[in-house]
Amino acid sequence: MKTESIKFPSQNFNSCIVTNKTESRIILLCGILSTLFFVGLFALKPTLLQPLDFKNYDLLLRNFPNNFARNRPVIIAIDEKSLRRYGQWPWPRYQVAELFEKIAALKPAVVGLDMIFAEPDRTSVERLLKNLGNFYHEDLSYNRLPVKLRDNDCILAETLSKGPFVLGNKFHFNKLEKSSKECVLHPVRVSLIQKKSQQNNSTGIPESTGVLCNLKILSQKVSASGFLNFSSDQDGVLRRLPLLIQLNGEFYPCLALATVLKLKSIYHLLLKKDGEVLQTLNYKGTSVPVDRHGQMLIKFRGEPRHYDHISAADIMDGSVSSKRLQERIAFVGASATGLQDLLTTPFDPILPGVDVHATVVDNLLTGDFIAVPSWSNGLVLFFVLVFGVSLSLVIAFNSAPFGFFIMLIFIVGMWVATQQAFFRMGFFIGTAYPIASTLCSYMILNVFKYRLDEKKILSALRELLLTQDVTIELLANLTESRDQETGGHIKRTRRYIRLLAEHIRSHDKYKNALSDEYIDMLYKSAPLHDIGKVGIPDNILLKPYPLTEKEFEVIKSHTFLGSGVIESSARKLGKKSFLTFAAEIAYSHHEKWDGSGYPLGLKGDEIPISGRLMALADVYDAIISKRVYKLPSLHANAVNIIKKGSGTHFDPDMVNAFLEIHEQFKNIAWEFSDDQEGRNPQEQNTPPGDATRNT
Repeated sequence: MKTESIKFPSQNFNSCIVTNKTESRIILLCGILSTLFFVGLFALKPTLLQPLDFKNYDLLLRNFPNNFARNRPVIIAIDEKSLRRYGQWPWPRYQVAELFEKIAALKPAVVGLDMIFAEPDRTSVERLLKNLGNFYHEDLSYNRLPVKLRDNDCILAETLSKGPFVLGNKFHFNKLEKSSKECVLHPVRVSLIQKKSQQNNSTGIPESTGVLCNLKILSQKVSASGFLNFSSDQDGVLRRLPLLIQLNGEFYPCLALATVLKLKSIYHLLLKKDGEVLQTLNYKGTSVPVDRHGQMLIKFRGEPRHYDHISAADIMDGSVSSKRLQERIAFVGASATGLQDLLTTPFDPILPGVDVHATVVDNLLTGDFIAVPSWSNGLVLFFVLVFGVSLSLVIAFNSAPFGFFIMLIFIVGMWVATQQAFFRMGFFIGTAYPIASTLCSYMILNVFKYRLDEKKILSALRELLLTQDVTIELLANLTESRDQETGGHIKRTRRYIRLLAEHIRSHDKYKNALSDEYIDMLYKSAPLHDIGKVGIPDNILLKPYPLTEKEFEVIKSHTFLGSGVIESSARKLGKKSFLTFAAEIAYSHHEKWDGSGYPLGLKGDEIPISGRLMALADVYDAIISKRVYKLPSLHANAVNIIKKGSGTHFDPDMVNAFLEIHEQFKNIAWEFSDDQEGRNPQEQNTPPGDATRNT
């Protein structure tokens, strides 16, 4: 016996496995491509998410353990107390000289001046008398005064020459700003250390176009000076400070570095480059990590973070013990409201500039630095690449919740690791970009996976709907195979009913009842209207002659049989579906408008709209189609019969709507005709009275 090969369900299962593997590979490929995109984006623009890294840096710095201020620096403040006692600032230079002289007497190791004396003192006696004489056109002699008392700047210069003072100046980078004339600055010697293979002698240190400096008479009396420039980040927060600035080929230190160099008697600095980028500034065993522009990250201190502050008024009064300044680094600067150079830092929204200089000195003396290592960008790219590929593998072959869990492990693990590197080694590594790229990859992959699943579900749904339609058609064809009707009847009647329903819903009476969903349900359920004929004996169903009264009663029962079978199936679904409409049509499509129909004798609006629509569509198709008891009739005959049945057999609204579009009914009948005979109904002519038999 010859056997045929049977396709078992496992074969379909295997094909599903192949499909799933293919989809997983597509998702993996998508993940790898998105990861490469993020890698390329970071390589082109590594500062893309820098503002977020700034916020992370501030958070880590504020939580840095044991981050306390040291006691070496001390600040002598021109505060409100000093202004109340000695008048508004700036004070006459002889008064400033007195302050500096008393500070020097307390034996500080070095004194940094957070101020610039760029213009001659207009309160000097010589200058004051000369200006008054010019104004009043009088010769006001000052020759009897000692020479050193005539000019306050001379008095200040003499004081500066006797103490360990470091003057302040300020560089500018705008060519429109004019430099002070005859500036005497104090550059430091700088050497560049780089590999022999590298021939680029550029240091990357910013180059100034000019400088606001102190009077020459003052600058000549000191051996060191430093600039007061600050460099805030894009968000306005000060996190770093340039240690060196170039002018005319010479290198000049900031005030904090200048005070440390004077303290340690250092005159030579080393700049070390790694590749094309600056890495460190070195002097006497200290290596300061800097960025490509020679800026160091300032390690601002936590609580208590304020350095020892002494009021200038207390210095002037002689009420300060020498122990508070002896061998310490002192900074003199303004802290009174309206005088101070206020800055925003990760700890303070308002911090005087003199406190920043003290903090930098603290960092330099303790060697307590924070660095952004040269390999940090490479590590970020590594994170992006590894996280992206790993996450792609996880999401491609696992569920979305599991992928979310793995993503959280990646992000939390990376953040904890970089946090520990910050706290233990002083290395700051920006994590904003790898976190953002990981989150974006997760969302992209899940959206893509969702779209693939959605596409698969929609395909399965379409297949299910197609199966449903085929099943309905098979059931309808089963009925018609016994009634000698054809599949064309199914195609035609469902299109008639949709056409008629869509047209009549433009009337106010039906626009709410006939929604798109309702019409779709009618379209699906229409083929089952005569399914009850399966239960009618062949000798009655296929009889080519008029039926007896008893036989007609048997025919009528097909409405109950059909609706009963459909309702039993509809109840199993437990919700309203197309079967609900099919049952409704099955029992009501032979009801007549005047109440003379069957099986219930419903009248007028008691008949469901679906039954009224099907009544007209079914009769029209019965008239124009060939049956065992009749030949097909002309379209015109069908129109006349339906027109005459208005108000008796058919709902008048349905008839009026039909008369407006009957030509479209004719087109449907032509398109879905069963044979050539059906396409040319003009060749046959059955009397109208015989068209539908006595059913």
